[in-house]
Amino acid sequence: MTKTFILLLTLTIYAFADQPVKCDRCFIGKEYMRCSYYVEKKGDLSKQNTCLTYADSLLRGESPGRASWYYIIGGNLDKAIEAGKKALERKEYFALEHLAEAYLLKNDTAKAKKYFTLLKEKSLQNEAFMTKHFKILSKLYPKTFHQKEAEKLAGN
Repeated sequence: MTKTFILLLTLTIYAFADQPVKCDRCFIGKEYMRCSYYVEKKGDLSKQNTCLTYADSLLRGESPGRASWYYIIGGNLDKAIEAGKKALERKEYFALEHLAEAYLLKNDTAKAKKYFTLLKEKSLQNEAFMTKHFKILSKLYPKTFHQKEAEKLAGN
């Protein structure tokens, strides 16, 4: 009986050894790393889909504020705005910056100014993050994002 059990256990282990282990968090972590390295750091627009996949996972995980940034760099401004507004409902006020940036990219200066003003009123304006974001957006959207205009609207 013991030999039969050991034989069956061994066969089961070998039968499933080549099966891939499902790890959604591993996949999402890889998408985050690809997005951060290729898109944010290198400006490789061919990898924007990794940012969108990561943003979708953040939104499902109830982090709409962070998702809004990854939608922006992923190239989906409408989803960025939608996620940003959802973040405001949850009082994730740092998403005000993302909303302003998305509207600026959509060439809606009035709404961009509105959200930059709200960001300043909430005294959450962190110039270091904003400067970093502005540099990334200047690289990703050279025709539509103008850093000096953004800094002026943000009051920097």
